[in-house]
Amino acid sequence: MKILRFIWGIIPWLMVGLLVAFVVVMVGRIKEKQADLVEAKKTAMKKEIEAISTIVLTLEPRRLVDKIELPAQVEPYEDLLVKAEVSGQVVRVRVEEGQIVNKGEILVQLDERDYRTRLSRIQANYKLAKVDYERIATLVQKKVTPVSELDRIEAQLKDLSSQLNEAELALSRTKIAAPIAGRVNEVTAKKGELLAVGQPVAQILQFDKVKVTVGVPESDVAAVFDLSRADVVIDALDRLKVKGRKIFLSRQPRSLARLYDLELEVPNPDGRILPGMFARVELVKQTFENSLAVPLYAIVSQSEDHVVFLEKDGRAERRKVELGVLDGWEVQITSGLKPGDRVIVVGHRFLDDGQPIKVIKRVRHPREILES
Repeated sequence: MKILRFIWGIIPWLMVGLLVAFVVVMVGRIKEKQADLVEAKKTAMKKEIEAISTIVLTLEPRRLVDKIELPAQVEPYEDLLVKAEVSGQVVRVRVEEGQIVNKGEILVQLDERDYRTRLSRIQANYKLAKVDYERIATLVQKKVTPVSELDRIEAQLKDLSSQLNEAELALSRTKIAAPIAGRVNEVTAKKGELLAVGQPVAQILQFDKVKVTVGVPESDVAAVFDLSRADVVIDALDRLKVKGRKIFLSRQPRSLARLYDLELEVPNPDGRILPGMFARVELVKQTFENSLAVPLYAIVSQSEDHVVFLEKDGRAERRKVELGVLDGWEVQITSGLKPGDRVIVVGHRFLDDGQPIKVIKRVRHPREILES
């Protein structure tokens, strides 16, 4: 019984001892596992920090242009609707649609018989009045006829002279001529048709040179005040690029959109540029000499900062920069970089400051990146 009581008394202590031993063993196992995890993490990090392949751009100062591109429309330099100045029946249409005409060339011939008859009558009356004037002037000189009779016939002569000039002008207007040189776009007069004064007979377009009209936003008007020329691109003609000369800038917006009309004169000797075509006008606002620029995609936004990564001693170096104007797909760097800096332009999206890199190509102009 004494032995049983002794054994029963030490059982709790034995259980406590076993529990303590178990805890000690488990703590040792946990520390061992933690050490293994730390080692595994270090091994994984070493694998993750393997050098990333990159392309590096060496910065060199060059010329940048701040410009805007605006949609425009081609119009004929002159669009003239020729109208009849006298009434009459059309006896002949001398031109066809699409024909090129010179200034003064006859387009339509009206019946001139009534005008010739009137002119002949006035010429006869004028000739008779002139004879009377000379006869009465002789009589007045001899003091046979009073001077008042000479004044009367002189006034009649002047009136007939005015009628004669008017009749000659009306007769000449039966030949409707082209007031400008150009191409006949439309002929509305028909043979046998009776035309009234002011009725259209033909439309003439002048486009050996054309007019390109572009709406300039209010915010950019100041930039075109001193503009003399601008590049015009015609997409429909395989992106034909021509120079346009400024001929007019409106001083009042044409609509609620606050757009000011800018008109450019563009030479069109071969007639390829047709009225109604759409165009794009490139307006240069400002030019920056000796500026630094990087491709826009080389910029990484972090919070409110713009950063780039430089290549330095085989590692990436984070650099905060300030941005300027856009020139196509390049952006001006106003601060943060200097000539000779080596900017990582490919492979930079996965970099951290100080991370090892492997340069596979070095370029001096962004165009070389596209060729890689």
